[in-house]
This record gives sequence, structure tokens and C-alpha cells, in this order.
Amino acid sequence: MTAFHEIAGGCHCGNITYKFFSPLPKSELPLRSCDCSFCTKQGACYTSHPKGRLLIQIKDQAQIKHYRFGTETAEAILCASCGCFPFITAELDGQTFAVLNANSIDDLQIDHAVIPPALHLVDFSVAERIRRWKNFWIGQVEIETFL
Repeated sequence: MTAFHEIAGGCHCGNITYKFFSPLPKSELPLRSCDCSFCTKQGACYTSHPKGRLLIQIKDQAQIKHYRFGTETAEAILCASCGCFPFITAELDGQTFAVLNANSIDDLQIDHAVIPPALHLVDFSVAERIRRWKNFWIGQVEIETFL
């Protein structure tokens, strides 16, 4: 049986928090970048594990903004209060998948100089992107809201 590591994170103001239960400790999570214009402007890098589980808590749903771009198949979840986006989600075949913005993980030391170069996702078809997300993103996602 695999031991899971509880990894906490969220937006800057605490409106969005999460616990990621990962088979890997946070120091061993794979980091990757994206070369799309949104991610580049945000300076984001991502992590996930397909066998992990993500529990998201949103204190004030009214402060949540959703941003879709490009193929509009995935959605960045942003906190309007502090401007951070802790993760991106995609609804695929009735299931929510997510990838974490690694910069939103509490106390994770990231050396951005060693993150592998981005895949040129613009060269991927929508079907190829979705297949990739199903293979690499977190497939067990629960979102709980309080207001």
C-alpha cells in the first residue's frame, strides 16, 4: 500500500486552500512549465500526480473567477481578492481533473532555473491535450464551498 503525503497550499489571502494527497513528497514532485501566453505572463509552473487526490476548500465563492483561454478546454481558477490562481481544472468525461500551480504550495522551494523546458502545447491538438491531462493531472478532485 502506498503512503500518501499531505501537501497544503492555496491562494495568498486564504480564500482558496487545498490539501493534495500525493504518493510523492513535495520535494520530489515533478515540476513542469507551460509556454502558453497566460502561463508565461503568470510565471507559473505546475505539478500533479495521477494517483493523487485533491481536496479544495473555497471560503467565499463570490471571490472566485474562472478564466478560459486558447482552446477553452481548461479553466484557471483565480481568487479575485488576492489575484492568485492555485490550480487549473478541466471537466473531462464527467470527471474533474486538476493541475496545481506549484507556486501555490506552502513552503515549497522552487528553483525555477531547473524546471524542464515547456512542451509547445500550441502544437498539440485538443484531443492530444485532453489525453495528456487524463494521464498526468490529478483525477480525484473534490471542491467544497462555504458561502
